[in-house]
Amino acid sequence: MKRYLLVLLALVACSSCSSYPRDFREVADEGPPDGPTGAWQGRWTSEMNGHSGPLWCLVSPTRGDGDAGPDERFDFRYRAGWGMFRFGDYTHEAAGRMDDGVLRVAGEMELPDAVGTYRIDGTVTAERFSARFESDRGDRGTIELHRP
Repeated sequence: MKRYLLVLLALVACSSCSSYPRDFREVADEGPPDGPTGAWQGRWTSEMNGHSGPLWCLVSPTRGDGDAGPDERFDFRYRAGWGMFRFGDYTHEAAGRMDDGVLRVAGEMELPDAVGTYRIDGTVTAERFSARFESDRGDRGTIELHRP
């Protein structure tokens, strides 16, 4: 019993080992910006198997982009939860195009542990982040985020 308690405590401790929670709080404390960048929180839901979990995202312009013109690059830094005490931090760069305050986003990222490659397609405004995801392994679903 003592061994299981130690494992549980280690899992809880490791879930906060990432710098993501601190970084998220710092950006969220700045308040929502006028555009699509900044802190987001909500849920992801798989249509394939019904799984879902909490999701946080930090959106920022890709550094070193210089004169990007109407098509810009953005970094999407996610923290996703699923199952009990399981979290993963993922980052992908996505091409975006701003049209009347709406950022249209398309991107892709390789997830670890042979989970596969995920593609995202959606829109981000100053108030709402709505997207669909699809993996090369057949998973697909939705992402719905709002400002913290």
